[in-house]
Amino acid sequence: HPNMATMLGFVATDAPVAAADLKTMLKRVANRSFNCISVDGDTSTNDTLYLLSSGIGLGYAPLADTALFEQALTELCIELAQLIVRDGEGVSKFVTIEVNGAASENDARTVGRAIAVSPLVKTAFAGNDANWGRILSAVGNSGVAIDTNRITLSADDVLMFENGNLHPDYSDAMGMAVFANPEFTITLDLGMGSESATIWTGDLTHEYITINAEYRT
Repeated sequence: HPNMATMLGFVATDAPVAAADLKTMLKRVANRSFNCISVDGDTSTNDTLYLLSSGIGLGYAPLADTALFEQALTELCIELAQLIVRDGEGVSKFVTIEVNGAASENDARTVGRAIAVSPLVKTAFAGNDANWGRILSAVGNSGVAIDTNRITLSADDVLMFENGNLHPDYSDAMGMAVFANPEFTITLDLGMGSESATIWTGDLTHEYITINAEYRT
């Protein structure tokens, strides 16, 4: 979830990579790009991502090492996925959510998605409200085992929460100054392991409601 967004994605290459390898590779890449975004948390009937290669058909020898190709493909798909968020209905903020210190990559992704799809968190983004309580509540609602005494939470370079309490040097004015930016990063360390994941999301604004309330499908 959100299992990509409303989109039709086409990526073409002349790199000589076998079809079976492309299919396996694309699943990994999609899970680190298109499946790591959220505009409003809903899925769609129109989610498709194609990866087409003409290399082997043109007679090129298959790549012996596809690692560099997969890295380039990942970077491209992340850029395209981020554009979906940036162009989301009514979106005025682009927010990166980095979850570190998880027991597994799946835990990190689950926590990140819980934050990214929370209406209370997204409206806080829209209102420049550095509401750390809403963020931690979303973490708690994720279903992932956590210990709040181990959690560290930051907005850009502003440390907000650690060791079960607000950081003594933190002030609401510092957090609100970060949230007022059109782009910022929420960094969360769960203190439960060494795995991580990154999710990209936006805010939830009055314009989103207007757009989706004024038309019928």
